[in-house]
Amino acid sequence: MWRNLTTGIGVSFLRMRCSALCQTRHRGEEMLSPLQLDIALSNQIIKVTRSRYFHNLWLPIQISRRDPQPHFPLHNHDFDEVAYIMKGHGITFMGNRFQLLLPGNVTYLRAEDTHAYPMVDSLRLLNIFFVHDRLIENFPKLKSLVEDFHALQSSNSQLFTDYTAYARLKSLADLLDVETFCSDDYSEYTAMAHLVEFFVLVLRQYQRQEEFTLTDPEQLARNKILKIFADPALAQAKCRKELQEVVTCHTLSWRSFERILPEMAGLTPHEMCICNRFIAFLNLLMDQPDQTLEEACISAGFSDYRSMSRNCRQFLTLRPKEVQNKIMHFLANPPSPSEMQLTRP
Repeated sequence: MWRNLTTGIGVSFLRMRCSALCQTRHRGEEMLSPLQLDIALSNQIIKVTRSRYFHNLWLPIQISRRDPQPHFPLHNHDFDEVAYIMKGHGITFMGNRFQLLLPGNVTYLRAEDTHAYPMVDSLRLLNIFFVHDRLIENFPKLKSLVEDFHALQSSNSQLFTDYTAYARLKSLADLLDVETFCSDDYSEYTAMAHLVEFFVLVLRQYQRQEEFTLTDPEQLARNKILKIFADPALAQAKCRKELQEVVTCHTLSWRSFERILPEMAGLTPHEMCICNRFIAFLNLLMDQPDQTLEEACISAGFSDYRSMSRNCRQFLTLRPKEVQNKIMHFLANPPSPSEMQLTRP
């Protein structure tokens, strides 16, 4: 009797333990925000006009704080855009490529650059919008800054700030208030100062030979995190072992990485690997849409097709074949400019 009771308790405990392990294994997959593929692979390109974001159309520049950034369909503007990520994460679709957005990421989009935000998760960013020709005409000395920054971005797939620039830009963004966004007395001058400092900080970082010396251990750890975000090898880290190798290369302890990553980017290491696998999977299909799903699955870093299929239904809410069909349709039928314009809501 006692033997049977003990055996029963042992079996129940093992079942509970296995259930807990399975929940832990899939927790990251369940917590990731879904990627809305239709937002990226749209059949039309929406034109976003200045009347949506510029509170005064006489001004050549405007600041817009996105806290949080919403999903946004495939679009371009009638103005240029500078953006930097302050917190959270997301996936952008630009130039027929999917990319992971992380804190410290900075970008400059010309008016004609088409892009979308199909996946956002507490993504907090700051945009500086400006009419390129009017800005250069009114402030000629800005021309070289704008051209140098665009050239820098053209030679790099992604730009990231170090901790010194990141902390300064984040501090500036935190100081912005509603009055700054909507008052003619402040918005133009504040936006100009913000834009100039943005360009100068990023250009100085990439042009100087030596880095600023950080002495505070926490700032030093966060600077290493931003370096990891900027490392091209990060996109190839599709499992825990590969991610640990990238972290080790930057002399950061795994425990510090596990602690700081969720705070800054809203991601666990496991979730980051999932994002990397899916981005690789989607980009492989964008490059070769007629390849077999099994080939794309293995090349993207999934352990097997079954695992990829399960993840696909959770992260994309689509079956793998549906994903491939959508991409093939998008490539065969490129999006056309829409007559609809997004004006002030």
